[in-house]
Amino acid sequence: MLNVALLMLTLLFSVTALLPSVSSAQPVICEETLVAYAVPKADDSSSNAHYGLLPCHWNSTIDYYINPNNWYGISTAGVVNTITSSANTWDKETPFQVFSYSGTTSRIAGSRDGRNVISWGYLRIGILAITRLWTSGSGVVGADCRLNTYYSWSLSGEPGKMDLQSVMTHEFGHWCGLKDLYGDADYWLTMYGYSTYGLTYQRTSGLGDIKGLQAVYGSYARIFHPHPYPFYSDGTITE
Repeated sequence: MLNVALLMLTLLFSVTALLPSVSSAQPVICEETLVAYAVPKADDSSSNAHYGLLPCHWNSTIDYYINPNNWYGISTAGVVNTITSSANTWDKETPFQVFSYSGTTSRIAGSRDGRNVISWGYLRIGILAITRLWTSGSGVVGADCRLNTYYSWSLSGEPGKMDLQSVMTHEFGHWCGLKDLYGDADYWLTMYGYSTYGLTYQRTSGLGDIKGLQAVYGSYARIFHPHPYPFYSDGTITE
């Protein structure tokens, strides 16, 4: 196995239903980290059916906005086209329309302001991006994603730079209700909980990523409304 630089993406979600003893007026922050390091050799994403689900997800189409301002010379069109491609990676695998691009914004991700925003912004060193989900019960009612300006970013998987499409496809997986996977066996899946410079394979969803999405939003063979209750799964739906 190959060891690569340790880098993290963090998922934060404000929840009230996960801890029943906490007042609904006082949301708590739950945290998941995503880091990169052990690399298995063979790509088995087409046959690996493993996935995990968060205890919350959107029950309606997500209208999202992109702040394309950046320090890396990436054009507005390049940022928008790349991030919408990440969203489409998920949308094409389910008959339910999960994402809807609403336009650009000057807002910075990180606060609940009535818009679901993706932007660059300050984060501590070691964290590549943070997705924050605001929830009510098992439903997500708001989401933001902030990309760390400390790191260099590209659209082409350049060495020494983070690949925007790979990172955003993974982050949008959280918006869909999928959780990180940390086992080495899951390395080639989009929701594998590790990332590093120049990595591009997470642009493309694997079998487990697709099965997880369809467990929440349905498949073309089995169409149903988004599941209204929180559940976890290793490949089978439990209610």
